[in-house]
Amino acid sequence: NNHVVINNDGTNGQIGPAALKAVYDMARKGARDEIQTQMRDGGLFSGGGR
Repeated sequence: NNHVVINNDGTNGQIGPAALKAVYDMARKGARDEIQTQMRDGGLFSGGGR
């Protein structure tokens, strides 16, 4: 379980540009690894995760 803490630089509960970029970069970098892991482990993306 990855625990990620992002310091939100936005105001009034909105997501600021820096937080948004951090989430985007993390998702873009992590998606490829996550898909590989799921496929290898017979998880969601390979149809075994019911």
